[in-house]
Amino acid sequence: MIELMVAMVIGLIGMIIILQVFEVSEGIKRTTTSGGDAQQNGAIATYVLERDIRNSGAGFNDTPWAGCSMVGWDSTLTPSDFPAAGAIMLLTPVRIISGTTSTTPDEIIIAYGSQPQAGNGSSLSTTMAASTDPLRVSSVYGYNPGDLVVVMESPPPLPALPKPCSIMEITRVVGDSLFHDNGSYTYTPPGGSATNVPSRFNKPGGLGNVYVGGPGATQKTMVYNVGTYKPGPTLFVYSDYKIANSTLTVTSAFTVGTVPAIADNIVHMRALYGIDDGSNNGTVTTNAAYAAGDGVVDSWIDGTATPNWSLVIAVRIAIVARSALKEKSSQGVAGPCDATQAEPAWTGTAWSGTPLNLKTRLDLTTDPDWQCYRYRVFEATIPVRNWVWSSS
Repeated sequence: MIELMVAMVIGLIGMIIILQVFEVSEGIKRTTTSGGDAQQNGAIATYVLERDIRNSGAGFNDTPWAGCSMVGWDSTLTPSDFPAAGAIMLLTPVRIISGTTSTTPDEIIIAYGSQPQAGNGSSLSTTMAASTDPLRVSSVYGYNPGDLVVVMESPPPLPALPKPCSIMEITRVVGDSLFHDNGSYTYTPPGGSATNVPSRFNKPGGLGNVYVGGPGATQKTMVYNVGTYKPGPTLFVYSDYKIANSTLTVTSAFTVGTVPAIADNIVHMRALYGIDDGSNNGTVTTNAAYAAGDGVVDSWIDGTATPNWSLVIAVRIAIVARSALKEKSSQGVAGPCDATQAEPAWTGTAWSGTPLNLKTRLDLTTDPDWQCYRYRVFEATIPVRNWVWSSS
């Protein structure tokens, strides 16, 4: 009996040691797995945003003309006029909507066309007599039925345009005229056969605006081909990236069957415009000299003010990815969360005391259990290359 009891005690001691080793091993595995998940989700989110920002501005990169408020009509929406009341759609490569507090993530809207034949806009050569009239342009090269165009009347300074920009769908190209009929038309997809399709973006009764152009006109109107809304190689992108329920999502206009979720466990996002304006607001400390137009970022600004779009040459982003599983407290089950002792940070600490001090924080305190998780911060400075290679 004594020998049996001794053996049981030795066995129990061995089981305790095994369980302790297992607990430590399981904690290490959990930490490693969770860190890998955060690494993967953050990398995916950063890649997708960087890819779209690099493409932004294609198709309308006459930089002094950017910033107009677009209006249109979509037969698939109810109501059909867009954008919705109170919302705006700006013809800009990147638009940053700043979070109102340190805990509110920023929102990033990216726009670009991908029409492969027309890099610049075409000017209106004759004033429209009515909003249903076709657009007579200086060149129809690269314009095809099915393409979307943005019609903008200026001159600068922007954004004080005489009227909003109109989005329309080309249904016919005849001579120097672009027609925007409301009804069916013949569309030939790249590499495909001609088919009869309904127009989606042409409002009955015309554009609602009459645009001027041609010799002697007091204003100038530009027509930008931004590609088609139909799936394929010439897709027009207008994407709104935001964080909802700890997920980076994207809402895309002009596309069919969009997938809103990009990456899980993305809990914060910050973005800044890089401005080449020759001014030093204390956010760039490495420049030997500050000169406008030299292709070097002189200052970073947030989205609380409308920038001079012709001076925006880069965007800086910070994305915070979180581990999927909570970490156990080092003080036991009843102990406080201590996996993360301080909030994540990015290399914006030099901005303290400037108007950007809100942007130095990646504040996660809206979640009372935020310290139970591990985090990865992904930063990128992305050139808005189509703006740098602008046509004007």
